[in-house]
Amino acid sequence: MARKYSVVVIGLGVVGSASLWRLSCSKTDVLGVDSAAPINLLGSSHGASRIFRQAYWEGQEYLPLLSLSDELWQELDRSCSRRLIFRTGGLFVGPIASGVVPKSVKTAQKGNIKYKVLSTTQISESFPAFQVQEGTEAVYENGAYTISADDSKLHMINLAVRNGAEARFGTTVISIFRTSQGLAVQLAEGEVIYTARVILSTGSAMGTALINDLSELLQPQSVPVYWFKPNSDRDSDFAKKFPAFLYQMSDGNLLYGTPEIGQEEPGVKIGFHNQQQTPFDPLEHTKPVDVADVEQVSTCVRQIFTGLNSVPFASKKCIYTMTPDGSFLLGESSEFPGVFYVSACSGHGFKFATGLGEVLARAALDGGVAQEMSIFSVSRFASVNKSG
Repeated sequence: MARKYSVVVIGLGVVGSASLWRLSCSKTDVLGVDSAAPINLLGSSHGASRIFRQAYWEGQEYLPLLSLSDELWQELDRSCSRRLIFRTGGLFVGPIASGVVPKSVKTAQKGNIKYKVLSTTQISESFPAFQVQEGTEAVYENGAYTISADDSKLHMINLAVRNGAEARFGTTVISIFRTSQGLAVQLAEGEVIYTARVILSTGSAMGTALINDLSELLQPQSVPVYWFKPNSDRDSDFAKKFPAFLYQMSDGNLLYGTPEIGQEEPGVKIGFHNQQQTPFDPLEHTKPVDVADVEQVSTCVRQIFTGLNSVPFASKKCIYTMTPDGSFLLGESSEFPGVFYVSACSGHGFKFATGLGEVLARAALDGGVAQEMSIFSVSRFASVNKSG
């Protein structure tokens, strides 16, 4: 006899895992499935570290979700025997003309987030690891932190299973369809699972399978990330003493980075947020990073961090799933009511995972997405979306 669940979560990246965790807290009969392993090297969630910040220059509209996410990251950290949150603080640097600092300050003031504006001189005095040019300013957010990414996602799954949820890995969903019993999920091995609701969080595959709502709106990109070691032993604490950061250069290139928080990824992680993106291809994605890309990031590291060896000792590629405006897509499928989807994408979604998981869990339990999440609705692309 076919098993029926209240909710099936398809895709157990960090947002799907967060959804499974939050649903399990309500003791809902829930199943999570993923076609890959718990740590998926061809996904967007794996790795040692991610940045959490709330002085968000991208816009004040993210504040409610940031606040909710922060509360739940703290809850997750308290529930784990391993450390998931590292209080590194966050330094966000940019040319005065760029508007990075005024936009960050505006959001911080709106959200009552503690911050400090630093001049070029103050940046050098407070953070000597950073070599900044004249005409640069920064915001320092003391409450920003670095998240242990893989450990956090695995802990969400552990909590969910402990609470009674079921998780299956190496399980591919080939279709969603309607029956007289409600929604049905067809697995590749032939099993059909019945459910009242579905949460769909399949990352880079979101726009190409299962539902048509997001057709032509998502563009997966392959993006390199690099690791750098200090120049010498006397700089050995360098990688552990400076904050998570975003650094917009005078040419508009935006670098991000996290300090070393564990031995899984030693050294400083640095990458471009808005450069070196190429259309995702599974075969190309596994190839080494291009020499020209390595040289580009090395040039930037030489300019900003004289204490680091500018030649990365390691590199790999991650996936950004981009939307036309760089923001998220979250809603209920028009094709299959009861299917709630999320694409926490465009390279800045990880920090929102806990909040998005809560929002999706509520939607599945209550039968609709909260009105305050309408800013992420697909309707804003009605002229592009075929179904609009």
